[in-house]
Amino acid sequence: MSDQNRYPTNAEEAAEFLDTLRFDDSAPEPELPGSGTPVLVSRTVRIPLDIDARLKAEAKRRGVPDAVVFREWLEIGMGSQSQNDDTLVRFGEVQRALEGVLSKLHPVQKRSA
Repeated sequence: MSDQNRYPTNAEEAAEFLDTLRFDDSAPEPELPGSGTPVLVSRTVRIPLDIDARLKAEAKRRGVPDAVVFREWLEIGMGSQSQNDDTLVRFGEVQRALEGVLSKLHPVQKRSA
């Protein structure tokens, strides 16, 4: 196996490659996550192309991975179906809702800015 960029193609080349490897037991073992660390599960889902584009754009805008935005959107969606007071919502959504309600108030009820 003379070319470094190719994989062994037979048992002889594989044995030759394995003979070049050197193992080092001096590297420190990585720490295990604590007992309170949340467990993340991998899921494969199909989403519409336009939602994927929005997801990527939002992740890029915030400078975070797509998965962070996706998990947040899932939490918000699931929270909206909950009766619990600890529902996670985006501040911008609350602000838009309040502005919508305030814009419909009678002029006498509106607070002067």
